[in-house]
Amino acid sequence: MSNNRQLDLFVALIGDVPLRDEREAMTAPLVALSKNKRTRIEWTGPSGQRVLVTASEEYGVATIWDYDVLLWAISQINAAMKAHLAVSPRISFQPYALLRAVGRDTGGKGYAELKAALHRLRATGVSYESKALDGKRRKQGAFNLLTAFEIEEDEEGRAKGAWIELPAWLFEAVQLDRSILAISPRYFDLTSGLDRFLYRLARRHVGRQQGFAFTFRDLHGRSGTSQSFGDFSRDLRKAIARNALPEYSLHDLAGKDGSTLGISLDPAKVEFRDRRFTD
Repeated sequence: MSNNRQLDLFVALIGDVPLRDEREAMTAPLVALSKNKRTRIEWTGPSGQRVLVTASEEYGVATIWDYDVLLWAISQINAAMKAHLAVSPRISFQPYALLRAVGRDTGGKGYAELKAALHRLRATGVSYESKALDGKRRKQGAFNLLTAFEIEEDEEGRAKGAWIELPAWLFEAVQLDRSILAISPRYFDLTSGLDRFLYRLARRHVGRQQGFAFTFRDLHGRSGTSQSFGDFSRDLRKAIARNALPEYSLHDLAGKDGSTLGISLDPAKVEFRDRRFTD
């Protein structure tokens, strides 16, 4: 089905571009950390903000691996703006190029996974409530992770081209607010959904500072996991033992509010930073 709304078409850039993520999406549970189907995620933040993520039973909530599509799109828009090119929420691309950019299989398996990811991103809705800047009013709103998409295939089911349309909140965050942070290309090497969550949280809250600490309880809520606190804590300690995050090291600390995860910038890891990973 064709979308008849008139939108300028931004054609994706060829070649590797520096990776970026949207700042606020790095701290709230907008996607599932497991590939098991979820239809609901709820979170109440430390400042009273509330997030509800829902999707139909047919598709389920988008996963943190599906979010790679949005990382790629954010990076494309940012790189085009740096090159003083016109940008649009609608991005035309070749599926092969997107899959290659995020380190995925570029054959039939990867293409099928990409199509499933686009359906989940489009089906995932987020509603939120938070305090306004003056602290006296509250804001409520809702958005989807992806507004629309289309893939064109030949008679044998091979991709001939595609486009995705980013929601206004995400496009404006990149184009107008410049609310983005650089991320390491080695992020795509992380195979654990928990490791990916921890890296994005570290990049958002630790940045280039010496370190930051989160209680296990806080991380349990922020992750949006369906695990019990006990199971989540067990997996968190395994992540600490792996210490697989690019740029950062993880530490199990004893805190006054219970078990605490310390995250610190690791000079030994930064030393081998990819040259495209720049602020």
